[in-house]
Amino acid sequence: ATLHNEDIVRQRDIRVGDYVVLQKAGDVIPEIVRSLPERRDGSELPFRMPVHCPACQSEVVRAAGEAATRCVNGRCPAQLVERLIHFASKGALDIEGLGPANVQQLVESGLVASPVDFYQLKKDDVLALPRFAEKSANNLLAAIRASKEQPFARVLFGLGIRFVGAEVAREVAHATGSFQRLMDLSHAELLAIPAVGDKIAQSILDYFADPENQALVKALVDQGLAKEQGDT
Repeated sequence: ATLHNEDIVRQRDIRVGDYVVLQKAGDVIPEIVRSLPERRDGSELPFRMPVHCPACQSEVVRAAGEAATRCVNGRCPAQLVERLIHFASKGALDIEGLGPANVQQLVESGLVASPVDFYQLKKDDVLALPRFAEKSANNLLAAIRASKEQPFARVLFGLGIRFVGAEVAREVAHATGSFQRLMDLSHAELLAIPAVGDKIAQSILDYFADPENQALVKALVDQGLAKEQGDT
Protein backbone atom coordinates (compact mmCIF):
# COMPACT_ATOMS: atom_id res chain seq x y z
CA ALA A 1 0.00 0.00 0.00
CA THR A 2 1.18 3.53 -0.65
CA LEU A 3 0.56 6.74 1.24
CA HIS A 4 1.15 9.88 -0.80
CA ASN A 5 -1.54 12.14 0.67
CA GLU A 6 -0.10 13.93 3.68
CA ASP A 7 -3.55 15.07 4.83
CA ILE A 8 -4.80 11.48 5.09
CA VAL A 9 -1.66 10.41 6.96
CA ARG A 10 -2.35 13.12 9.53
CA GLN A 11 -6.11 12.58 9.73
CA ARG A 12 -5.67 8.86 10.38
CA ASP A 13 -2.67 9.43 12.66
CA ILE A 14 -0.52 6.91 10.78
CA ARG A 15 3.01 6.93 12.15
CA VAL A 16 6.30 5.40 11.07
CA GLY A 17 6.46 1.95 12.65
CA ASP A 18 2.69 1.59 13.20
CA TYR A 19 0.64 -1.54 12.82
CA VAL A 20 -2.27 -0.74 10.50
CA VAL A 21 -5.56 -2.14 9.25
CA LEU A 22 -5.75 -2.75 5.49
CA GLN A 23 -8.74 -3.27 3.25
CA LYS A 24 -9.14 -3.98 -0.43
CA ALA A 25 -9.93 -0.84 -2.45
CA GLY A 26 -10.94 -1.00 -6.10
CA ASP A 27 -9.77 -4.14 -7.89
CA VAL A 28 -6.58 -5.04 -6.05
CA ILE A 29 -5.10 -1.93 -4.44
CA PRO A 30 -4.87 -2.20 -0.64
CA GLU A 31 -5.89 0.84 1.38
CA ILE A 32 -4.66 1.72 4.86
CA VAL A 33 -7.85 2.30 6.86
CA ARG A 34 -6.42 3.22 10.26
CA SER A 35 -3.54 2.69 12.61
CA LEU A 36 -3.61 0.54 15.74
CA PRO A 37 -2.41 2.89 18.51
CA GLU A 38 -2.99 0.22 21.13
CA ARG A 39 -0.07 -1.73 19.63
CA ARG A 40 2.42 1.15 19.85
CA ASP A 41 5.50 0.80 22.05
CA GLY A 42 6.47 4.49 22.01
CA SER A 43 9.05 4.25 19.21
CA GLU A 44 6.59 5.25 16.46
CA LEU A 45 7.18 8.67 14.91
CA PRO A 46 4.81 11.09 13.16
CA PHE A 47 5.59 11.28 9.43
CA ARG A 48 6.91 14.52 7.99
CA MET A 49 6.91 15.04 4.24
CA PRO A 50 10.47 15.84 3.10
CA VAL A 51 11.17 19.32 1.73
CA HIS A 52 13.75 17.96 -0.70
CA CYS A 53 13.61 14.99 -3.05
CA PRO A 54 15.45 12.02 -1.46
CA ALA A 55 16.83 11.02 -4.89
CA CYS A 56 18.17 14.34 -6.24
CA GLN A 57 17.77 16.83 -3.36
CA SER A 58 15.69 19.20 -5.51
CA GLU A 59 12.78 21.09 -3.99
CA VAL A 60 9.47 19.27 -3.66
CA VAL A 61 6.13 21.04 -4.04
CA ARG A 62 2.48 20.29 -3.50
CA ALA A 63 0.29 22.18 -5.96
CA ALA A 64 -2.93 23.76 -4.71
CA GLY A 65 -5.82 21.32 -4.87
CA GLU A 66 -3.59 18.26 -5.34
CA ALA A 67 -2.82 15.43 -2.94
CA ALA A 68 0.66 14.49 -4.12
CA THR A 69 3.92 16.19 -3.27
CA ARG A 70 6.24 16.15 -6.28
CA CYS A 71 9.89 16.70 -7.11
CA VAL A 72 10.26 19.68 -9.47
CA ASN A 73 13.39 18.36 -11.19
CA GLY A 74 12.45 16.87 -14.56
CA ARG A 75 15.87 15.19 -14.71
CA CYS A 76 15.57 13.52 -11.33
CA PRO A 77 17.15 10.03 -11.62
CA ALA A 78 14.27 8.40 -9.73
CA GLN A 79 11.77 9.99 -12.12
CA LEU A 80 13.82 8.76 -15.07
CA VAL A 81 13.63 5.18 -13.87
CA GLU A 82 9.89 5.42 -13.23
CA ARG A 83 9.27 6.94 -16.69
CA LEU A 84 11.18 4.09 -18.31
CA ILE A 85 9.30 1.48 -16.24
CA HIS A 86 6.02 3.10 -17.29
CA PHE A 87 7.07 3.16 -20.96
CA ALA A 88 7.79 -0.59 -20.91
CA SER A 89 4.78 -1.50 -18.74
CA LYS A 90 1.92 -3.77 -19.79
CA GLY A 91 -0.51 -0.92 -20.48
CA ALA A 92 2.01 0.94 -22.63
CA LEU A 93 4.63 -0.75 -24.84
CA ASP A 94 4.24 -4.08 -22.96
CA ILE A 95 7.91 -5.11 -23.23
CA GLU A 96 8.24 -8.43 -21.44
CA GLY A 97 11.48 -8.62 -19.49
CA LEU A 98 11.69 -4.89 -18.81
CA GLY A 99 10.33 -4.89 -15.30
CA PRO A 100 11.52 -2.51 -12.58
CA ALA A 101 14.63 -4.49 -11.63
CA ASN A 102 15.94 -4.82 -15.18
CA VAL A 103 15.16 -1.19 -16.02
CA GLN A 104 17.07 -0.12 -12.91
CA GLN A 105 20.01 -2.28 -14.01
CA LEU A 106 20.04 -0.77 -17.48
CA VAL A 107 19.98 2.77 -16.10
CA GLU A 108 22.69 2.11 -13.51
CA SER A 109 24.91 0.50 -16.16
CA GLY A 110 24.65 3.64 -18.30
CA LEU A 111 23.07 1.76 -21.20
CA VAL A 112 19.65 3.44 -21.00
CA ALA A 113 18.76 7.05 -20.24
CA SER A 114 15.77 7.41 -22.56
CA PRO A 115 13.09 5.14 -24.07
CA VAL A 116 14.94 5.40 -27.40
CA ASP A 117 17.93 3.64 -25.84
CA PHE A 118 15.89 0.45 -25.41
CA TYR A 119 15.81 0.17 -29.20
CA GLN A 120 19.57 0.61 -29.54
CA LEU A 121 20.56 -2.15 -27.13
CA LYS A 122 22.88 -4.80 -28.51
CA LYS A 123 23.05 -8.42 -27.44
CA ASP A 124 26.49 -7.97 -25.89
CA ASP A 125 25.15 -5.04 -23.83
CA VAL A 126 22.45 -7.23 -22.32
CA LEU A 127 24.71 -10.25 -21.78
CA ALA A 128 27.05 -8.08 -19.72
CA LEU A 129 24.30 -7.50 -17.16
CA PRO A 130 23.79 -9.76 -14.11
CA ARG A 131 21.13 -12.48 -14.44
CA PHE A 132 21.14 -12.42 -18.25
CA ALA A 133 22.18 -15.42 -20.32
CA GLU A 134 21.89 -16.19 -24.04
CA LYS A 135 18.21 -17.12 -24.00
CA SER A 136 17.01 -14.34 -21.72
CA ALA A 137 18.99 -11.74 -23.70
CA ASN A 138 17.50 -12.97 -26.97
CA ASN A 139 14.01 -12.93 -25.48
CA LEU A 140 14.40 -9.36 -24.21
CA LEU A 141 15.69 -8.04 -27.54
CA ALA A 142 12.87 -9.84 -29.36
CA ALA A 143 10.30 -8.27 -27.03
CA ILE A 144 11.81 -4.82 -27.63
CA ARG A 145 11.63 -5.32 -31.41
CA ALA A 146 8.04 -6.56 -31.17
CA SER A 147 7.01 -3.45 -29.24
CA LYS A 148 7.59 -1.39 -32.39
CA GLU A 149 4.28 -2.80 -33.63
CA GLN A 150 2.31 -1.35 -30.73
CA PRO A 151 -0.27 1.23 -31.89
CA PHE A 152 0.23 4.97 -31.62
CA ALA A 153 -2.12 5.18 -28.62
CA ARG A 154 0.13 2.94 -26.52
CA VAL A 155 3.26 4.88 -27.45
CA LEU A 156 1.49 8.14 -26.55
CA PHE A 157 0.41 6.69 -23.20
CA GLY A 158 3.92 5.36 -22.66
CA LEU A 159 5.39 8.86 -22.78
CA GLY A 160 3.84 9.52 -19.37
CA ILE A 161 2.38 12.92 -20.21
CA ARG A 162 0.69 14.19 -17.08
CA PHE A 163 -3.08 13.59 -17.00
CA VAL A 164 -2.91 11.52 -20.22
CA GLY A 165 -4.08 8.10 -19.12
CA ALA A 166 -4.74 5.10 -21.35
CA GLU A 167 -8.30 6.14 -22.28
CA VAL A 168 -7.32 9.74 -23.08
CA ALA A 169 -4.40 8.46 -25.16
CA ARG A 170 -6.76 6.26 -27.18
CA GLU A 171 -9.11 9.19 -27.84
CA VAL A 172 -6.27 11.50 -28.85
CA ALA A 173 -4.65 8.85 -31.04
CA HIS A 174 -7.95 8.13 -32.77
CA ALA A 175 -8.48 11.84 -33.46
CA THR A 176 -4.96 12.58 -34.73
CA GLY A 177 -3.37 9.38 -36.01
CA SER A 178 0.23 10.55 -35.63
CA PHE A 179 2.57 12.54 -33.45
CA GLN A 180 3.06 15.11 -36.18
CA ARG A 181 -0.65 15.88 -36.43
CA LEU A 182 -1.00 15.87 -32.65
CA MET A 183 1.84 18.36 -32.20
CA ASP A 184 0.26 20.68 -34.78
CA LEU A 185 -3.02 21.01 -32.82
CA SER A 186 -3.99 24.19 -31.01
CA HIS A 187 -5.52 24.34 -27.55
CA ALA A 188 -8.99 24.74 -29.07
CA GLU A 189 -8.47 21.77 -31.40
CA LEU A 190 -7.33 19.59 -28.52
CA LEU A 191 -10.44 20.54 -26.54
CA ALA A 192 -12.56 19.26 -29.43
CA ILE A 193 -11.29 15.72 -28.78
CA PRO A 194 -13.54 13.62 -26.55
CA ALA A 195 -12.12 13.09 -23.04
CA VAL A 196 -9.78 16.10 -23.37
CA GLY A 197 -10.49 18.98 -21.00
CA ASP A 198 -8.61 22.18 -20.38
CA LYS A 199 -6.11 20.66 -17.93
CA ILE A 200 -5.26 17.76 -20.26
CA ALA A 201 -5.01 20.01 -23.32
CA GLN A 202 -2.60 22.34 -21.55
CA SER A 203 -0.52 19.42 -20.30
CA ILE A 204 -0.18 18.06 -23.85
CA LEU A 205 0.78 21.48 -25.19
CA ASP A 206 3.34 21.96 -22.42
CA TYR A 207 4.86 18.54 -23.08
CA PHE A 208 5.33 19.04 -26.79
CA ALA A 209 6.59 22.61 -26.34
CA ASP A 210 9.74 21.17 -24.76
CA PRO A 211 12.47 20.66 -27.41
CA GLU A 212 13.78 17.58 -25.56
CA ASN A 213 10.36 15.94 -25.74
CA GLN A 214 10.07 16.82 -29.42
CA ALA A 215 13.47 15.19 -30.02
CA LEU A 216 12.40 12.09 -28.07
CA VAL A 217 9.25 11.67 -30.14
CA LYS A 218 11.15 12.14 -33.41
CA ALA A 219 13.74 9.57 -32.33
CA LEU A 220 11.03 7.03 -31.44
CA VAL A 221 9.34 7.56 -34.81
CA ASP A 222 12.72 7.19 -36.53
CA GLN A 223 13.11 3.85 -34.73
CA GLY A 224 9.86 2.70 -36.33
CA LEU A 225 7.41 3.27 -33.47
CA ALA A 226 3.96 4.88 -33.61
CA LYS A 227 3.39 4.06 -37.27
CA GLU A 228 0.54 5.94 -38.88
CA GLN A 229 -2.43 3.91 -40.02
CA GLY A 230 -1.56 2.41 -43.38
CA ASP A 231 2.22 2.48 -42.76
CA THR A 232 4.12 -0.75 -43.24
